[in-house]
Amino acid sequence: MSLMDAAHALDDLAAGRTPDRVTLLAGALALDTLTRSGHVDRDILDAAVGLATVATGGNLDLDALGRERAATLAEAVRNAAAQPH
Repeated sequence: MSLMDAAHALDDLAAGRTPDRVTLLAGALALDTLTRSGHVDRDILDAAVGLATVATGGNLDLDALGRERAATLAEAVRNAAAQPH
């Protein structure tokens, strides 16, 4: 489980693809763990909610703006992964 899994899953969503199930679940779990620390910004919270929605069987049905947001969130997750926690 890693934040990079979350970034890869968000990249897939940004490209209009369905993320690999294992990567999706690992990424959602990593973001959930990070958000429980309470020291995350809005982008990380949004990414966590989005991946949790898809991981639990939901569908985000992203349009062009939503895919752009997913790409932005992937970058935010990459930045968070680069920070010491």
